[in-house]
Amino acid sequence: MVSLSRLRTEARDARRSHPDPQGAARAVSDAVVALGWLDGVYHVGATMADDGELDPAPLVAACRFGGSAVYYPVLCDPDPMRFAPADPDTPMVPNRYGILEPDTEPDRLVTASRLDVVLAPVVLFDAAGHRAGRGRGYYDRALAFLLNAPRPAKPVVVGLAYESQLVDTVPTHPGDVAMDAVVTEQQVRVFSPRVGFR
Repeated sequence: MVSLSRLRTEARDARRSHPDPQGAARAVSDAVVALGWLDGVYHVGATMADDGELDPAPLVAACRFGGSAVYYPVLCDPDPMRFAPADPDTPMVPNRYGILEPDTEPDRLVTASRLDVVLAPVVLFDAAGHRAGRGRGYYDRALAFLLNAPRPAKPVVVGLAYESQLVDTVPTHPGDVAMDAVVTEQQVRVFSPRVGFR
């Protein structure tokens, strides 16, 4: 059986070598906009692309064009990751892993529970909606409140990935938060009937 570490390495290599990353990013953005998932959405969590991740920039631009406020994650160790509102002029600084995050005052940070949609980066995903990230658990800890039953209506968790990151099975643990959907340049997969999904 292939280890999770090896699967992550292979998926990272695949996304770094994608033949048309800009085209894939546009295709993902066009799909989400066409589905109307952002209609009436006010608070969207996104990320700055890193290490070959599918770039959410076209989708972020569509969010802002539609009137949504965009928030980027900020590490708050040892507390769960929070999110900061950011516009195109917000200063960004690298965190301890070299990923850009807003340079903002702590009192502007919000928890993921304040967001309507979280556009989550993905290293691996499977057809059941399970996601693996970098292995540090930041998203799972920030979204842990979604594990309560019944699952709250917000935020809707949408993974953004390349089709090449699909694997047969992502190993899961009790603290893992499943996605509501994942969108690649080739396909939209919906795992949940929650907010705005048809």
